[in-house]
Amino acid sequence: MVRAILHDPAVCPEPLEYEPERYLKDSQLDPNATDPDCAACGFGRRICPGRHLSDNSLYAIVSSILAVCDITPPLDDDGGPVNVVTTGISSYPVPFKCIIKPRGPMAEALIQNCNVPDV
Repeated sequence: MVRAILHDPAVCPEPLEYEPERYLKDSQLDPNATDPDCAACGFGRRICPGRHLSDNSLYAIVSSILAVCDITPPLDDDGGPVNVVTTGISSYPVPFKCIIKPRGPMAEALIQNCNVPDV
């Protein structure tokens, strides 16, 4: 059912093609575009009650990591960046390597001073 809602060709022509511009109108976000959250988190009485918590938690985690870390592609033998391949917007990326470094001494100190409880 969810797949049928998110892949309806009447709402979204060529639903399997990656076309982010389908959500734009005159270079602005189209308010009439169907929000993928309409069915991705369930619908009707079955909608996920924790969807807002998960969205906000993911935002906080990603923004915290990006605030203190530089994430770059790995380097090849010549010192150039290696291209990272992904499979699409709503798919999982293929496994890839990357370089994660603190942005500076203050970021490194912040990371080192985080108290992580033992599991």
